[in-house]
Amino acid sequence: MTAPMKFLLAALGLIITPSHVEAEGVLVFGASGQLGAPHVRMLVEQGEAVTAFVRPTSDRKSLEGLDIHYAIGDLMDAESVLAAMTEFEPRVVIDTSARRGGMMTREQPFYAEAMRNIVNAAKATGVKQVIIHSSVGVRGSAKKLLEEQFGYDTESQNIRDKGEAEIYLENSGVGYTIIRNGLLDFEPAKPTGNGYLVENMNAFGRITRTDLAALSLDCMDKADCLGKIYHALDDSLVGPRPENEGGE
Repeated sequence: MTAPMKFLLAALGLIITPSHVEAEGVLVFGASGQLGAPHVRMLVEQGEAVTAFVRPTSDRKSLEGLDIHYAIGDLMDAESVLAAMTEFEPRVVIDTSARRGGMMTREQPFYAEAMRNIVNAAKATGVKQVIIHSSVGVRGSAKKLLEEQFGYDTESQNIRDKGEAEIYLENSGVGYTIIRNGLLDFEPAKPTGNGYLVENMNAFGRITRTDLAALSLDCMDKADCLGKIYHALDDSLVGPRPENEGGE
């Protein structure tokens, strides 16, 4: 990026420029959220150069004290997504974002639009791998089990929107890994270290967000994970979820 372009982006508030930037790091969307924060912490522990993409109004308490860079923007704003990837040059992008309550309508989806912005920026900047978190139930996965045993609506607008996002990523030509989860334990939920990924599209179960983050990191930079859709499970989590914990 040219010096004038860097100055312009910083002036617009699209980036926060640190004293130095290490290229080839990892950019996390939804970084300050319940799923994003464990990703960021583990990446820092592994010595990665991490950029947290957050909205101007995001609460960053979960990221306090971490040696990371911040990119300020909104996933619905293609320019700020492109600015972040251009400035920080990640090799891997991890999308842990979730729709904010009430912002999605039938005419204005979130996940598909966000994925278009991520993919287009990734293609423009040479990102090697995009890892996204999706949901069991998308595109008919575990449909019978979810509908008959849990009364889950696998045809909801939210699920269809996530399906469109997956398809856009699959067809983009960018290296990708899709990780779907079923039940997430309410926070705070202690990780077990027993999470695993399967390619069985009918698999459904529980997992903690921290264990889910660990599975994401295990797939980074691995050719065996490219072009794959996984379901995340943890067989050690048996019985009902604790009442003082929660999930999605």
